[in-house]
Amino acid sequence: MSKQKFLLPWLALSLAVTCQGCQTQTEETRLHKAKPGDVLVVVEDITVTLTKAFKPGTPNGLFDGGVEISSNGPTTQKAEVNVVCSMPDLPNWPDYDNIYGRWLKKDELPGDQGGKTDWQLLLKFNSDEINKGHEEAPAWAKRVAQNACRKGDFRDNKD
Repeated sequence: MSKQKFLLPWLALSLAVTCQGCQTQTEETRLHKAKPGDVLVVVEDITVTLTKAFKPGTPNGLFDGGVEISSNGPTTQKAEVNVVCSMPDLPNWPDYDNIYGRWLKKDELPGDQGGKTDWQLLLKFNSDEINKGHEEAPAWAKRVAQNACRKGDFRDNKD
């Protein structure tokens, strides 16, 4: 038997074993194109999936919707999320984007108890991040705000 015929099965086996740990990155969907079930953002091992479509931004840039948060473990959480987008240098507009939300109880739907929040994150245009609310904002909050406000990797004119 030639060396090539002998090595081919071993090469194929080693590639298969090597790629067993390979995982493709879940693709993020821009919020303005997302439908319930679409992944909005992936941050490390956390995936944030849209569960209730965000209301389109009103003149003050407010978005309101629902998400499900999952990680490598079996536990998932659901949250109601609001994002207020701003623009730099506009008179009477804040100099930050604002994302806030609250954790939903079992079988609770986003929008059932408007006005209550568990966490809030202000993303100032000078790159400062200010946590407000009862608890610190989750690790994925900044990326969801960037998605909603079309900033960072989600900006429309991204190269």
